[in-house]
Amino acid sequence: MATRTRIYHIALVGIIALILGTLLACTVKWPRAPHARDPLAPQRVAIRPPYQNILDLPQLRTAPIYELREEVDIAHRLITGTAHITVTNRIPRAWHTVALRLFPNLRHYGGVMRIRSLMGNGQQLPFRYSDTRTSVVADLPMLIESGGTLHLDVLYTVQYPRWEPNGYWLFGEHQGIINLPLAYPVLAVPREDGTWKLDDGLPMGDTLVAESSFFHAWVTVPSTMTLISSAVISAATPYTQSAQTTYELVSGPAREFTIVLGDRYRQEERRIQGVAIRVYYLPGDEETARAALTYASAAWQVYSHRFGIYPYIKMDVVETMLINRGMEYPLMSQLGVELFRDERRKLEFLTVHEVGHQWWYNQVGNDQINEPWLDEGLTEYSTYFYYQDIYGQDVADAVLHNRWEIPVRYIRDRGLDAPIGLPESEYTPQNYETIVYGKGALFFHTLRKRLGDDVFLDVLRTYLNTYRYRIATGRDLQHVIEHVSGDNVDDLFRTWVYGP
Repeated sequence: MATRTRIYHIALVGIIALILGTLLACTVKWPRAPHARDPLAPQRVAIRPPYQNILDLPQLRTAPIYELREEVDIAHRLITGTAHITVTNRIPRAWHTVALRLFPNLRHYGGVMRIRSLMGNGQQLPFRYSDTRTSVVADLPMLIESGGTLHLDVLYTVQYPRWEPNGYWLFGEHQGIINLPLAYPVLAVPREDGTWKLDDGLPMGDTLVAESSFFHAWVTVPSTMTLISSAVISAATPYTQSAQTTYELVSGPAREFTIVLGDRYRQEERRIQGVAIRVYYLPGDEETARAALTYASAAWQVYSHRFGIYPYIKMDVVETMLINRGMEYPLMSQLGVELFRDERRKLEFLTVHEVGHQWWYNQVGNDQINEPWLDEGLTEYSTYFYYQDIYGQDVADAVLHNRWEIPVRYIRDRGLDAPIGLPESEYTPQNYETIVYGKGALFFHTLRKRLGDDVFLDVLRTYLNTYRYRIATGRDLQHVIEHVSGDNVDDLFRTWVYGP
């Protein structure tokens, strides 16, 4: 009898353990990645072998690590996801709170993102939405001191919109193309005083301010869909079950994670020095896609030679629902469908502009809401090197005159001039691009003429090497200029950047 009771007892314990294990599995839903002695070991797949030592940079040793599991339900336009985020407090003050950005809730994104559960270091965290619902802030039951680590576990859903009219749609579905940038909880950037950057960007500018992070994602989509991402498909074979395929993706150090889905994409590819440069295009746009591939490959070579390394094993250009404009993402440039068709005359410039953001955005970051000139002005001017190296000085000067000098003179004559270093909110749709992009490019050209070509390029290379995978400010750039050149350029910054 005692033996039988003992057997029943063991069986009951086993059943209880099984039930608890099942409940836990339902709560977590996705298993975490296997523990590795080197937490960045999976990321090496995304980096070219000669440059894998970048993972040892001090700023990357404590960079945030995202483990994302997402399933995309095409029929209901719904993403169900979990995120395990490891973040280290890198400011001098302790954290009392933690903040996550919910970018799909931006008005011009048109989505609905909900946080279903939020845990920190194993404890449930109560959280509150901002007024615009583009962020949540959670009080921490424990202080995270400087140097301390916080492990966040987030359950979330994202409803993405379907756009019917043609337009500049950054997020959602349009005519069979599904673009899903920032469809996960994004760690807000902490300020030195322990508060968080929670600014909402404007439709005319960029929206993201983010630390360089590492993304390891498992994304499940219908098997009929081509998946294009700002990360690299791992060496592991995609797992296909029934009508769905799960892709394992790693990013290397990146500002954000995005995916594009479509069932009509075709591909052109060229390999240069271990980098696969690809253009994903729609049927009927083959000839233009080959031209875009040529432009992107040439820009990659010019910028690598002029500025510094591109460490990743791939770079994509994707035809998406941006009409006749472009948008940058890590390892990816998106270009509107009209650039492949009726607006082909703009294709070359916008391709080489967006490729430039792989240096001045993904590698060197900045606050794109409060100092948009820092990446946009420099990326815009980087195209001058492209035209100079590919077509010669006369063509480069023609681009400078027609694209920057004439528009800047136009807005100046109409009383719309302004310094280049203002936040997005200080501009209007009538002068934003002309000031931030065009006048920003002219600032860098003026600086180049003052310093001379050799010193100017030394400044850009030093800026890249010093602030690679960091967030730089205008003052940081000025410090680099003055350190490298020995020239006090405060007068230039007062005149061009900050205003008299």
